[in-house]
Amino acid sequence: MSKQIKKILLIDVENDLDTNESGQLQTRWTHHPLGLMYLSSYAQREIPGLDIRIFHTVTVSDLKSHLQKLLRDFQPDMVGLRALSLFQKQFSLIASVVREHSPQSILMGGGPYVSASYNDILKKGLIDVAVIEEGEITFIELIKHYTETNAKPLNLAGTAILLDDDEVKLNSKRPLIQDLDSIPYPDYSKINLSDYAGLSNHAFQSADKCAFIYSSRGCPYRCYYCHEALVKTVRRRSPENVFKEMKQHYHERGLRNFVFVDDIFNVPKRTGKAILKQVIDKMPGVSLNFPNGLRADQLDDEFLDLLEEAGTVHMALAVETASPRVQKVVGKNLKIERARYMIDNASKRFITCVFFMMGFPSETKEEVRETIAFASELKHLVQPVMSVVRVYPGLPLYDALFPSEEQKLQIETQTSEAMQPKLFDKTPFYGDLFPDSVVPLSGEDVQGLRWEWVRKVIQDQERIKNSHKILEKFFNESQIIEFYRNFFDKPKFTQKDLDFLLKTSNL
Repeated sequence: MSKQIKKILLIDVENDLDTNESGQLQTRWTHHPLGLMYLSSYAQREIPGLDIRIFHTVTVSDLKSHLQKLLRDFQPDMVGLRALSLFQKQFSLIASVVREHSPQSILMGGGPYVSASYNDILKKGLIDVAVIEEGEITFIELIKHYTETNAKPLNLAGTAILLDDDEVKLNSKRPLIQDLDSIPYPDYSKINLSDYAGLSNHAFQSADKCAFIYSSRGCPYRCYYCHEALVKTVRRRSPENVFKEMKQHYHERGLRNFVFVDDIFNVPKRTGKAILKQVIDKMPGVSLNFPNGLRADQLDDEFLDLLEEAGTVHMALAVETASPRVQKVVGKNLKIERARYMIDNASKRFITCVFFMMGFPSETKEEVRETIAFASELKHLVQPVMSVVRVYPGLPLYDALFPSEEQKLQIETQTSEAMQPKLFDKTPFYGDLFPDSVVPLSGEDVQGLRWEWVRKVIQDQERIKNSHKILEKFFNESQIIEFYRNFFDKPKFTQKDLDFLLKTSNL
């Protein structure tokens, strides 16, 4: 017997406004649910007549009550959940609410958490079907499949299901969409920008006054700790297609702040430069932000000039490790000296974030200190960030460890922990599960090295003084205070604290 799929509820799973389990301000950063908005626009083009609604948990208080009412009023035929691994507890909670209050709904899951941990999620019965990696075409075929058969998709590419014998079946990979210009723009009619008032994004802009843009998908590099290592390619939209979407936001919504959330905007350089030139020529008075990633050793002086002329405010660059040996081990293969030169130049012009990591397999204390020394030399860097390595199921790093079943369970628990835990808290570290021959560092080592990071990088007086001048170039007083609250993870940071910080840096 078939099941007509007409009403679909898509849920982007994060915290709600009342919840901050990690105690960190950074978990309150967010952006519009672009992945679900792409699914909505694509599905409505391919299957006219669908009634699709998008619910982003971060926009509401009292999540359970809000969701219960939404399910009762809408009565969806299908519900889709999307989440990062950081929000797996919330994913489980929402799945249980859907099961209880909308038992007739087919429940599917997608996004990084599901793509990495589908086996565990399916065995727990949280969802009926997992969508692995890119979702548009798989989403359409799932709707058609359930409409025609109302049965589990035993052979549908891009999915995984739980069989009757409690074994998980991973179906064949779905070929990636190569022509990204063929995909309609994200469906902004499904969200209210006003719902994001008071919420910051990773570029410290108010999320109700920004448009978020994917100009590409994927990454050509094969860093073995990253979800994009599974894709191993980058596909770009044409500069004309990207600029047309930006003009739509500019003229129809009056937006002037644009946040590019690409994994790697500047590869290849020529495409990124072409987009920037169009912005310079035809869209004056905007601000651009790149909080997710530019490749430092693929920047050049012309690219920095174009970024500045186009109105760039914030950018993020990822170094991870300054050790050439570890660079090769993890598959990033960054040209360290070239990266150092470009980061130093960029950090004198823009609010620049640089991501570092510690705790890779085989990494020693001395190699972590090499990374700390590298960061300490960047005297204009506004936002140096040191994360502790997390291991996610399905990634090359995870497979290289050959974890036992017990280790797998403990690793899975750690993936919900913040990557920058509070300094006075014990650092959850996967290395404690493995012998020194595999992971030389211990959680105690990592804790000590994080204190070294704070002393030599975060508290560096010259860096504080120089970086504050960069902040003053782009932010007003209240924005600067908000930046420091997030950066120091101190919700009660005030002007008095800032005055003391700057006075100390001028001694």
